[in-house]
Amino acid sequence: MTAFLPWLQLIGAAAAILYASTYLVKSADSISLKTGLDRSFVGVLLLATATSLPELGTGINAVASLGAVDLAVGDVFGSNIFNLLIITVLDVYWRGQSFLGIIPKSVWFIAVLSILLIFVAAIGLLKISFLDISIGHIGLLSYLIFALFLVVMFMIFRQSKTNNNDTSDVTISETENPLIKQSLRRNFLIYGLSAVVVIISGVFLSIAGKEIAELMKWGESFVGTQLLALSTSLPELATSIAAVRMRTPDLAISNLLGSNLFNTGFVLFIDDGVYFNGSIWNDISNAHFVSAMVAIFMTLIVLVTVFMRPKRKMLKVVGIESVLLVICYIFVSIYIFQNPH
Repeated sequence: MTAFLPWLQLIGAAAAILYASTYLVKSADSISLKTGLDRSFVGVLLLATATSLPELGTGINAVASLGAVDLAVGDVFGSNIFNLLIITVLDVYWRGQSFLGIIPKSVWFIAVLSILLIFVAAIGLLKISFLDISIGHIGLLSYLIFALFLVVMFMIFRQSKTNNNDTSDVTISETENPLIKQSLRRNFLIYGLSAVVVIISGVFLSIAGKEIAELMKWGESFVGTQLLALSTSLPELATSIAAVRMRTPDLAISNLLGSNLFNTGFVLFIDDGVYFNGSIWNDISNAHFVSAMVAIFMTLIVLVTVFMRPKRKMLKVVGIESVLLVICYIFVSIYIFQNPH
């Protein structure tokens, strides 16, 4: 029975995240309406930040309490891959035509910046000597990534002001989102409470992941990239499906790409900050470099498809781009399993 406890803890924490994410998307949407913030910007900043809290909570606990650097970093890069894999689910859900084919071309800006940030992080995995410099116990690369993240978010905010004519303008009814009737203050309270549930659940996820890795004799890189990444990406899955059901596909895709930005630019920086045995870049497995490159390639697939704007799904149920995304995921899963350290 003891062997099943970590699995039960993993499932329980994942269920809590899935439940809380429903309130996250509703409160975020209501806050957007009441403050007048652009919907795409809310998808990247407010919604993506909230749905990435499991990665933050998991990473902090994995690094600070367990000293499991690969578990934390594997969760970040694995979640980036899972977020992009979610697009295949949305493609199946979106009937009649290609999901990415109806996404506004303005999304290219977020996709390119996501590729840039992941690429910079991937450089740190190559163990280049001049990047070993640390300020305090935090690596120089972590500061650079975080600074780039702040610049990227400012650029997206500026860009969102010019996208009003290129994004969907959907009004959500009170039936679809009862939180619209609540005050702005109450919406922020619900948003905050939901975020707390998500981040606490993320802590339990990392503990369960560490125990499962030991019980199954799996490498931390594999557990982080697969089990934890799948669980901590549940909010992105739930919120993206909710956005698609509300016929706001641009909100769904900006949430997924924005989560990747937050994971790479903010979560990795915090992970390095709470790791007091030096910089995390000195103790990370090289296996994560492949995960980073696959995430970049998958984002390129999304970028090219958005520009091509296919009207129909080549394979009826899904588009060829979805098949390519699944192939990328299978490839990196096999690689990480065979190269756990």
